[in-house]
Amino acid sequence: MGIHWNRREFLKAGALVGASSSLPISLLATGGNVRMSSQEFKERLRGPIVSIPTPFTADFRLDTEGLRRMIQRALENKITIFELTAGDGQYSYLSYEEVKELAKLVTTTVGNRGMSIVGTDGWWTERSLDFARYAESVGATALQVLKPSGADDHGIVEHYRRIASETRLPIVLHGDFSMSQLEQLTGIDSIVAQKEDVTLSYYVDEMIRFGKRINCFAGGGLDWYLVGQPYGATAYFDSFATFAPEIAVRFWQAVQRGDYAAEVEIIEKYEHAFIQNFSHPFWRATLEYFGVAGRYLRPPMHTYTDVEMAQVKQFYDKLGLSPHKTVAQDIARLKLGSSVLHHQVVTS
Repeated sequence: MGIHWNRREFLKAGALVGASSSLPISLLATGGNVRMSSQEFKERLRGPIVSIPTPFTADFRLDTEGLRRMIQRALENKITIFELTAGDGQYSYLSYEEVKELAKLVTTTVGNRGMSIVGTDGWWTERSLDFARYAESVGATALQVLKPSGADDHGIVEHYRRIASETRLPIVLHGDFSMSQLEQLTGIDSIVAQKEDVTLSYYVDEMIRFGKRINCFAGGGLDWYLVGQPYGATAYFDSFATFAPEIAVRFWQAVQRGDYAAEVEIIEKYEHAFIQNFSHPFWRATLEYFGVAGRYLRPPMHTYTDVEMAQVKQFYDKLGLSPHKTVAQDIARLKLGSSVLHHQVVTS
């Protein structure tokens, strides 16, 4: 997720921000294997984004069926933007060929039913170019390029300039860029978005300075998006889309109708608890509990034990979430209570 754990400060800050006067109006997007211009991609980047947590089987192979199931469940709930990143995608635990396999699997599974953004790691230029060509060949909608470490300003700008010159894909920036670097990078026509998960102040400053030129979307979750709304944020990562897409849809519907209080209530009821317990092992255990994919991670990362899985069940029981029970009634209570003060706790 690329989350810095001072996020909890941002959750508190989110409750102080007023509703946005300019909200997105549609969840549906076209893309996937359908080529679109950089500007069209920028405009269609609206609503929840499914950041793919690479699932593994018990013998540590890629869980391709689990990944397809995750994407299909989101699509069935009309969530149509999917992203494969170096962090959530666990690139450090994958070979380069496995990263390419995942990119192809995501783009082909999404197809023309949505948009697929595939990301590089902090690779050197030639490998990034190779991946860009591959992503384009398998039908990705856009390419997200992680800023390599150790390069000076000139090297960074030339890295992105070369990639832009050798692919027709729209480009999404990812990383901690100086404002002077962004000034230069936004001069490249195909760079039209940035995944933001550095700090809240950076996010706001970036949107104020460059928000009309590029689509700055929240990589940190619903709380970051909440704070970004008044500054023009239109898209955001939503972890619930990977296992409880009904919640992701309800949050987006609250955004569409301008119901800021309902947004805050959903965050307070669900995301606060999820963030406080978040780790990649917990997220993978959640996927298994909700019947999406296996709990397994490649060593030395921890995989939840059966005892810990029982604790996962208890955690979601307290939230009123279960793979065997619809959350419609629980969410309906949030909707009905949206006219009350946003700090009121909605009981399950």
